[in-house]
Amino acid sequence: GGGKDQSQKGGKDQAAVALPSAGDVEAFLKAVDDELEYTGSGDTTLLSALSSHFMHFAHQEHKDALKQNLKADAETRRVLLESLSRSVTKRAQELSAYRRSLPRLLPLAAEGSEGSEGSEGEGEEEEERKVQRDAKTQMERHLVRSVGLTQVDEILKVSALQAFNIGQDLGDEVNDLTKTVRALTDKERLVLAKALPKDIATEAANLVNTIQKKNFADAVAMLEDCFSDFCGKRVPKMDKKLEHKVLREYQQELLASLNSNAALTSTIAIAVPLLLAKKKDLMVNLPGKLLGFAITQLEGAVDEAEYETLCELHKKTVSYIQKSSRKGTDAHQVAELEVELGTLSASVTSKVSAMILPAGP
Repeated sequence: GGGKDQSQKGGKDQAAVALPSAGDVEAFLKAVDDELEYTGSGDTTLLSALSSHFMHFAHQEHKDALKQNLKADAETRRVLLESLSRSVTKRAQELSAYRRSLPRLLPLAAEGSEGSEGSEGEGEEEEERKVQRDAKTQMERHLVRSVGLTQVDEILKVSALQAFNIGQDLGDEVNDLTKTVRALTDKERLVLAKALPKDIATEAANLVNTIQKKNFADAVAMLEDCFSDFCGKRVPKMDKKLEHKVLREYQQELLASLNSNAALTSTIAIAVPLLLAKKKDLMVNLPGKLLGFAITQLEGAVDEAEYETLCELHKKTVSYIQKSSRKGTDAHQVAELEVELGTLSASVTSKVSAMILPAGP
């Protein structure tokens, strides 16, 4: 029956939730002794009488088991809710720091293109403006799709967990989605959004459907509003002191990643944003194709020899990725390139770590 299907779907966790029907109990008793069906007179048979008697105990057992399950789930949800709430608040601060850093990294991107382009200098500046505008577009799109969507996932999970904690049952699928560690799919986000309490479900679905179409500034503002509306939490206002704290924590996380990094091809992707944070107080999240551009922003901020090493590591990394993934490439050539990459990677890791560590906590 329906109880059996539900039990199979939910697995062990649902075993205690499937309440037996009177028909289930009758079927069980009938299987024990078929003769029970013939005993008694009138409309009340011994079978139906025993079924009613056993239903009382079945209901009580079900109620006790359900209470135990809910109690265990409540503690699990409480711990998860606290963890996700901290994560969402921290990421909201990081998004705000990313937004403040973009115009400082790309000052020409926000400027107009008024004036004459008659001189060679003005023509070069206009060319640089175009480069920065393109970089800004790519960086903002990357931030929305990576950091922004992760924030959407966790805001939806926090909202669902809060609903569960006040006794609203949003269903097994939503309960499972709140425990998911990986990124949600677009379809899963929409399922989660539409299952939320009615007063926020429409706004949540709108968040899921429109966030990837927003520019970065609008996306950050939308996420902050939803965090407040759905979860009842406000992001602390970003001032110089908080920005400095966020930047220092970001540096420490990147430094730890740099020194525990096992993939040679990731060294440059960690070192460049770490140096931008240390040398220019900038917090950036870069798509791979913008690493070359970001390295040029470090010219003059680091020693010339260190700058050249960064450029060489980037060049070797790109070459290694291309050759190692291309069919028919000479294996010996790839092996030699890997050795060179390892030496450069170790050198950059050592030099960048030395720049960061003396500052202390």
